[in-house]
Amino acid sequence: MELIDQGHRQISRRIDLTRVRILGLVSARGPLRPRDIAAELGLTASATSRHLTALERDGRVGVEADPADSRTFLVRVAADGQAEIDATVEAGAAVFAQVVADWPDEDVATARVLIGRLNEAWARRHAASDGAAPPTGPRWQRARRRED
Repeated sequence: MELIDQGHRQISRRIDLTRVRILGLVSARGPLRPRDIAAELGLTASATSRHLTALERDGRVGVEADPADSRTFLVRVAADGQAEIDATVEAGAAVFAQVVADWPDEDVATARVLIGRLNEAWARRHAASDGAAPPTGPRWQRARRRED
């Protein structure tokens, strides 16, 4: 918990984690509808819209018409957005390298394997959690749904 807490505190001072999560998702999974981004990341529609507007304004994403649904659009990562993701990953790798600089090579290799397994298990847990997306929307609506 200490590792997560300290990492989050240091990262959140420098970058907007939601922005990075959106960019990472769009980069990894290719053009997505805003509702799919919101569902995947557990965001409200309004929060997703705000972030996408800012990302588009900053040249990090581009939007295009959705050929399957004229009521919405697709979001695609732009070159500047990919550069931001790449820089974030590189910065994280640099910090990891500093933290484990005095570890033997075999310990670093073991840690990388275990972190990979942890990430995979976390993803499977999320996917298996009854198949439903995490609750989104205003708190009052989420509370109301739990009561029903």
